[in-house]
Amino acid sequence: MVDDWQYCVKTLPRVSRTFALNIAVLRGEIHRSVLVAYLFCRIVDTVEDAAKLDAGIKIKLLLEFAHLLEDPSHRAQALSQWIADCEVVDGSVNDLELLSQTTRVFNVFDSLEEKYRQQIIPSVSKMARGMAYFQKRFEADKMTPLEDEEELEEYCYFVAGLVGEMLCNLFFLELPSLSDEARETMKNNAVSFGLGLQMTNISKDIVADRERGWSYIPKGLIMEKGLTVEEFHSGVSIEKNLEILEKLLQKTTGHLEDALKFSLAIPNYKFSLRLFCIWPLWMAMETVAELHNNPALLTSSAPVKISRGTVRRILWSTPLIVYSDFLLQRSFQNILETRELHSPSPFNLENLQKRLGKIPLASVTSNTQPA
Repeated sequence: MVDDWQYCVKTLPRVSRTFALNIAVLRGEIHRSVLVAYLFCRIVDTVEDAAKLDAGIKIKLLLEFAHLLEDPSHRAQALSQWIADCEVVDGSVNDLELLSQTTRVFNVFDSLEEKYRQQIIPSVSKMARGMAYFQKRFEADKMTPLEDEEELEEYCYFVAGLVGEMLCNLFFLELPSLSDEARETMKNNAVSFGLGLQMTNISKDIVADRERGWSYIPKGLIMEKGLTVEEFHSGVSIEKNLEILEKLLQKTTGHLEDALKFSLAIPNYKFSLRLFCIWPLWMAMETVAELHNNPALLTSSAPVKISRGTVRRILWSTPLIVYSDFLLQRSFQNILETRELHSPSPFNLENLQKRLGKIPLASVTSNTQPA
């Protein structure tokens, strides 16, 4: 019988090959903590992504998961029932198998040091509640886009920006002597680390999401070009569609540039923490470069991907320059210049935080109906 920790280690690459690579470079309690936290995120992602599941059921499952995470006594009584209730969730075989084994992930979580658990609980529970809040935005059997770029940021915060914040706080436990300046840089750019990776995924999965009846491309961006949401998704004007996506890619690039600041604030002697950040960041930038002015992005349900050769080059080359801020910056800039990508105006974190403060997560209930 495989023990719970070994189960988690073996399951990670089955549900995410990319993050299995960079999580594997970590060691000790930070390795265990990040791996378990990521599996929790995959569990709630699986519920949120279920294409055939009613929004009301998703909301109930997501809110209950947050409760299970926050209240160990409740978890002891209710976890088995939650797993049974998840039998209606649809998704990939590997994701559903992980969902059925949620107890094993909690067993490893409960074995973590208290200080690590206390960084995971608020972030993942808030993620689940944020996902539940946004479920009321999506109508069954109807394409429902996000309203504008601000709402896109808010959605991406709950599904990914929170992960950036959580990683930042976990890393602080590993960096007790970190300078105040570096600490402030990491705090100011942690959300962008998550948003940049999430917006990359949104950009490359447009057609696949559309086929599931979802759209994360803000209606405001589409209407700026004189198109309706229906015209955008039917491909009336490939030229205008590419212009819309180019603006999204510019915003994505800005977040990825901030993610580089986050990564370089980690002391260079902590090479495993740096590599953990750099590998997905470099892959995201290479992906954005592939998406730039690429009509295939709009016509194929198969996501545009970087080649295996590019992935191998990143994994081979970056450890050689991980100690040097200058070489890392030059390598990153080379990707930008290859496709003449340009970043937008600076991300306003304070403005996002103010808007998030007005979102009534506490009022979301399992009785919430789609808007």
